Amino acid sequence: MSGGTDSSVAAILLMEQGYEVVGITFRFWEEGENKHLEDAQRLAKQLGIEHIEYDALDIFRKKIVGYFVDGYLTGRTPFPCTKCNNELKWKLILQEADRLGCEKVAMGHYTRIVQESGRYFITEGFDPDKDQSFFLWGLTQQQLARIIFPLGEFHKTDVRKMAADRGFKYVSEKKDSLGACFCSGDYRPFLKKQLAEPDKLIYSGNFIDEEGKTLGRHQGFPLYTVGQRRGLIHLNRKVFVKEILSETNEVVLAPLSAMYKTEFFVKDYNLVDENLFSAEFDTICRIRYRKQNTLCRIVILNGNQLKVELAEPLESIAPGQTAVFYRDGKVLGGGFIE
Repeated sequence: MSGGTDSSVAAILLMEQGYEVVGITFRFWEEGENKHLEDAQRLAKQLGIEHIEYDALDIFRKKIVGYFVDGYLTGRTPFPCTKCNNELKWKLILQEADRLGCEKVAMGHYTRIVQESGRYFITEGFDPDKDQSFFLWGLTQQQLARIIFPLGEFHKTDVRKMAADRGFKYVSEKKDSLGACFCSGDYRPFLKKQLAEPDKLIYSGNFIDEEGKTLGRHQGFPLYTVGQRRGLIHLNRKVFVKEILSETNEVVLAPLSAMYKTEFFVKDYNLVDENLFSAEFDTICRIRYRKQNTLCRIVILNGNQLKVELAEPLESIAPGQTAVFYRDGKVLGGGFIE
C-alpha cells in the first residue's frame, strides 16, 4: 500500500471480495515527511485491517539507486522501476507473505494475469493509458501463481469513482505519481547530488560525429542519453545522441537517419517459455512504455542473451533500457538492452 489511489482501491476491492487483507508499505525512499506512509496507515485503520511498515531504505539505496547512478556513469540509460520490480519489490512482498502465512499478494497495477496451457501470462490492462504490463516482464511463473491484480479490468476513472462512492473522497483525488519514486524530474541534479565528488566523475569532453570529428564540447557523458535531441550544440542541422563512449568521455552525434537499427541484443532476460518463439516474425517488441510496437523475431543465444531482429528499423535503441515482447496482448518476456 503506497498510500495512493490504486493500491488503496485494490485493498478495498479485495475486502469486498471476501479476502482477509493485510496491508504493507515499503519504505524505499524518503526525503522530508513520509506522507505516503501516513496515508496508507490512515486507510488501513479505516478499513480495520492490519498494516505493516517495512524499512527497506538501505537495500533500496544500494540495489536501485546504486544501479541508477552506476548506469549513467557507464554510459547507459538505466530503468530503475523494472529493476526494482525484478530484484526487490516482489521478492520482499512474497517473503513477507510467507512470514505472515498469506497465500496471495496484490498490488494496484493496471494489468491482468491469464492462464493458458498451464502457463501464466501478464496481459495488458483494460486502460491503455495506465497499462503497466511493460514493467512486469521479470515476474516468474512461481510468482505469478500467487499474484492478484484487482484493477486490471478497470479504467483509472472507474477506480477514482469507486473510491469516492465508498466514502474515500481523499483517496479518489490523489495525484498519480510520475517517474521513479526517488527521481521524478530531471535526473541530472539528482545524479550529481549522489556523488561525493561529482566534478571528478562528470567533466567536459568532446561531441564527435560518426567519423570521430570533433563538433564541440559537452558537459560530461553521464548527462546525456541515447536519442536525446535537445540541450546539445547548435549546428545547421538536427542531430541526436547516437552513442555514448564512456571510456573516452565522448558523445557521438548523428542525424536521425543514422539512429535506426534492425537488430539489437538483450541480456538478463526472462521468458514465459522459450518454445513460444520461432523463426517467424510473429512477436511484438516494445522498447518504450508508450505505444511503440514493432514486429520482430527472437533468436535465443548462449550466455543469457537474445538477439532481437526487427521487421522494420527502429530508432534510438538505448543500452540499459528494456525490451518487452508481446503477442495478442500477452507478455512473453523481456530483458535489458545490451
